[in-house]
Parts: sequence; C-alpha cells; structure tokens
Amino acid sequence: MKTIRQQLLIGLLCTTLACVLGAGTALYRSLLAETNELADLQLRQLAIALPGGAQEGSHDPEEAFVLQVWNSSGAVEMTNAAGLPPLPRYDVQGYRDVIWNYATWRLYGQELGGRYVQVAQPQAARDHLARHMAWRAGRPLLAIAVIFALLVLAVVGRALRPLYRLAEAVGDQSATALRPIDAAGMAPDLRPVVVALNGLMSKFEEAMAAQRTFVADAAHELRSPLTALKLQLQLAERAGTAAERALALAKLHERLDRASHLVQQLLSLARHESEQGEAQLQPVDVGALLASVVADHSALADSRDIDLGVEESAPLVLQAEREGLRVLLNNLVDNALRYTQRGGRVDLLTGVEQGKPFLRVRDNGPGVAPEHRARLFDRFFRPDGNEVWGCGLGLSIVRNIANHHQADIRLDDGEHGKGLSVTVLFP
Repeated sequence: MKTIRQQLLIGLLCTTLACVLGAGTALYRSLLAETNELADLQLRQLAIALPGGAQEGSHDPEEAFVLQVWNSSGAVEMTNAAGLPPLPRYDVQGYRDVIWNYATWRLYGQELGGRYVQVAQPQAARDHLARHMAWRAGRPLLAIAVIFALLVLAVVGRALRPLYRLAEAVGDQSATALRPIDAAGMAPDLRPVVVALNGLMSKFEEAMAAQRTFVADAAHELRSPLTALKLQLQLAERAGTAAERALALAKLHERLDRASHLVQQLLSLARHESEQGEAQLQPVDVGALLASVVADHSALADSRDIDLGVEESAPLVLQAEREGLRVLLNNLVDNALRYTQRGGRVDLLTGVEQGKPFLRVRDNGPGVAPEHRARLFDRFFRPDGNEVWGCGLGLSIVRNIANHHQADIRLDDGEHGKGLSVTVLFP
C-alpha cells in the first residue's frame, strides 16, 4: 500500500503534467489560429491598400487603417481610409502615437521615392484585437484550470481516505470499552499514529481500571469504619452509667480518628496518583526537612516513649518536590511509630550510596516477614496478625511519590536484624 505522501505526490505530479500538456497543446492551437488570422489579415490589408481596394461601410474593425500618400509637391496622391476619416500629414519618420479627433492613433510615416507615405490605425481597433486574442487564448487555459482543480480534489480526496477511516475508527470507540485499532489496514505512514493511539488507549484503559478498583476498594474500606462508628454510637446511647458512657465515647473518638485518618490517606493517594508529567524539582535541604518531620511527630513519639531522631550525616541537597518529599517522609515515620513497640527507636538517615542520594527510615519494631514485603505497597494490604490499627495506604502513597521522582524503594531488616528499614534511592 502506498503512503499518503506517495499517493499525493504521484497523483498531483501526474495531474500537473497532464494539465500542462493539455494547456500547452490548446494554447499552441489557439496561437496558431491567431497567427494564421493575422497573416490572412496582412494579406487582405495589402489587397485593400491598393487604390479602390477599400469598400465603404463594410470594413472589419481589425482591418481599420488609413493609408495616405503625398507626392513631392505635397499634394495628396492617394488615400485609402477603409471607411475612416483621413488624418492630416504629420511628417514623421517611423512610429508615433498621436491624438486626433479625440482618439489615440498609432501612426507610421516614411519617405519613399520622393513621396511621403503615412499609415495610421486607431488604438481602439488594436485594443479590440488584443481582447479578442486574449479571450481566445484564455478559454483553453480556463478550461484546463477547472479540470486541474477537479482532478486535484479527486486525488486529495482519494489520498486522504485512510485519514477518514482512522477518524471513523477513533470516533466509534466507547469510553467504557476501548478497542485497539487495526494498524494493518492503514496506510504505512499512518501506522505509527495508530500504534501511538493504541498505546494511549491502553494506558487510558489501565487508568480507568485502576480508578474503578480504587473506588471499589475505598468504598469497601469506608464501609467498615462507618459501620463501627454507628455501632459505637449505639453503645454510647445505651450506656447505663457515666463510666460506661465515657468509655463508649472514648472508643467513639478513637473510631472517628481512624475514619478521619483513612479519608486523609485516600485523598492523599488520589492526589498523588492523579499527578501527571515530570516532577517540578527544586533544591531541598534534606537536613532541615528531616528536622521538620521529627518536630511534627515528636508528640506522638513522646506519647509512646519512642526515641525519634535524625542520625548525623553530611549535608545533603536533593532536587525534588518539597511537599511530595514531606508527605513521603511523614508516611514512613508515621508507619514506623505505629508499629514500633513502646520504648522503641525510630531513626531517620540520609547519605549517598553507590553515587545515589538516599533517605532511610529505620525502626527496631517487630518488622515484616520477607514473604509479606512484596505486598506492602499494595493498597489496603496489612499483614495477618497485625493488631495496630491502620488503613494500609501509607506505603502506596510513598511508592507513588517515589515513582514521580523516578526513585527506587528498598525494604531491609532494621539494625542488628530487628525491625524494618525503608530506603528511598534517588537518581
């Protein structure tokens, strides 16, 4: 199958060549006819230029001329006016334009054998002849131009049919069921476009599937805390004593905190998953950011008697999104504090490993079994037997932010093989 470019080039070049040949042939025939007419006209003018050759009232506008001859004494020897009024003698040698009787005349004069010969022709007759010749020569060109336009329309329409078919194939797609377009039946120069469109539709379908999964998972996860809230409220309403009511209300507050945390995590996950394009990077002082994150979580760490701090290291500046990096660290530190036992330790580290800068959050809690680590970044996944409340979204948010920065995440054992160490390696 020829490409659209080849079809257009071949079609237009052939059309142009055919029209040029046709126009040349038509123009040649028209000019040949005009040349023959002019030659015939010259012969006729020579004939009627003789004395008595012109007939009054029967001249052709193309034959309108005045021939006058004066002898050596200045007397008019011959006048052949072809129905036109004679002109005065101008005594010119060669050609000249003159105004006589409110009209422009083209005049030629010459001394011949002691006689003066003067021939004049009205400019209006010449204009009439020029218009007639232009019309006769232009008619075939006009016809060729119309034919050329029709042929170009046909060639372009035929060459662009694959584009119309592609437009129809795209227009027939449904937002809920995207089907790949058959690239084999398209013109060769359209196949890369079809392949790109199929890739885009595949990504869109994956995004839609992920969105549907996210909505379904979110609805499922929200159902449980909302049901628990309603049950806890009913228990508070049925409490018989002030102590029972206070206990029920305390548990109700705890349930509300969990539901609020789940909603915040869902919003954060949706926001970071919807981010498109390259990260808008800027220099970030990692030491100052770690100190800020520790300050934000110091109250929670003190309430659980957990030693939270930053290990000393060389100053480090990362090219990253400041707020995204803050959310990443907040989730890592929040997870570490939740799952570390009372009296435990959570450390924040930074440095360079094999030429790559890294951030690390390390705890000495119970850790995660190696067989569960591969699923820690799945939404709503929480290892079995875990009694600490949570929603299983923190590490999903961390993974999305890391992917946005083209960073890698590595899970290892904590210090001395106890706990969990999460390392984010930046490019």
